[in-house]
Amino acid sequence: MRANSRKVMIKYFCALMILTILFLYLICYRFSVQRTYSQKVIVLLSGSEEDMSWNKANIDGIKLYNAKNNQRIEYVENIAEKDFERKILQYADQGYGLIIGAGAQFNDVIEATAPKYKNTLFCIINGSFLNQKNIVSVQIKEEEVAYIASCIAGKLTKTGVFANIAGFPNEPMKKMLDIYEKNAVRVARERGLGQAHCLRAYTNSWDNIDLGYKITEQVLEENADIVLVYANKVWQGSLKALQEEPGKANMIGIATNQCSIDENIVLASVIFDFDKVYAWIMDEYKKGHLGKQRVYPLGMSQDLFHVQYSKKIRGQVIEEIDTVQKDLKAGRINLGKE
Repeated sequence: MRANSRKVMIKYFCALMILTILFLYLICYRFSVQRTYSQKVIVLLSGSEEDMSWNKANIDGIKLYNAKNNQRIEYVENIAEKDFERKILQYADQGYGLIIGAGAQFNDVIEATAPKYKNTLFCIINGSFLNQKNIVSVQIKEEEVAYIASCIAGKLTKTGVFANIAGFPNEPMKKMLDIYEKNAVRVARERGLGQAHCLRAYTNSWDNIDLGYKITEQVLEENADIVLVYANKVWQGSLKALQEEPGKANMIGIATNQCSIDENIVLASVIFDFDKVYAWIMDEYKKGHLGKQRVYPLGMSQDLFHVQYSKKIRGQVIEEIDTVQKDLKAGRINLGKE
C-alpha cells in the first residue's frame, strides 16, 4: 500500500510541476507580448511628403494610422543617405523597439547595424531578403500596381508609345516595369496599335526634378503619349514638361493621388493605402508575430491599392479596371505568367 501511495504522490507531484512550468511559461509569454506592445516605433524616410509620391504615401499612411489608434508611430523625414547609419544608431540607442526603413535604400545600413542591437526589430518596406533574426522585409506587391496601371495606359494610349521613368534599376523596380511594359503593349496591340512599344529611363536619383523634365522632353519627341514616373520627386519635372505642351501626352500617377495636382495631365492614379500597411505591421508587432518569417508580401489581398480617376475618365474604362482589381484580389491573374 505504501508503495502505491508513493507512486500516486509522485504522479501528483509531477503533474503539479508540469502545471507550474506551464503557468510560468504563459505568464512570461504574456509579459513578452505586453512589453513588445509598449515599445516605441519609428519610421525613417529619405524624402518628404512634398514628393507627392512614395514618401507622401508613407507619411499619409502613418498620420491616418495614428488618427485611428492609441499607439503612435513616429517618423523622421528627409534623412540624407550619409546620415542613415547615424539615425539608426540614435534611435536604437534610445530604446525604440521597432525601427522601420521606408524603402530599399535602407537595406545595406540596416543589414550592417542590426547585429549590434539584437533586442531591436528592424523592418524594411520593400527591402530584400536578409537572413538575420531581427530584420524583416514587408514587400509591397508593386507588380500588382504595375499591372493595374498598365491596363489603364493600354486602354488610353493613342500612339501606342509608353514612356517609363524610374529611380534606380534595382530588381524590384525592373520587375515592376517589365510587367507594366509587357502588359501595356499587349493591351494596346489588342486595340489595333500593332507598333506599340515602350521607352524606359532611369534617373539614378529620387529628387532630380530637372532630369525628369529633360527625359520627358526627349520621350515626347519620340511620340510617347502615356508617361509613368516612379522616382519620387522626379515626377514633378516630368509633369512640368507635359504642362508646357498641353494635349501632347498624359501621365498615370503612382503611390498618391497625383490627379489632384493636375487632372488634365494625370488621367488616373494607382494609390497605395499605406495606413493599411502600418496597421498590419503594428498588429503583427503587438501580437509578437512580426519576425517569425523574413519576408511578408502585401498587396491586393489586403486591399492595399485603389485607383483615382480624373474627370476625363468615365464609364467602360473604369468598369474594366474595377474587374482587373477584383481578379487580382481573387488570384485569378497570375503575374508570374504575364
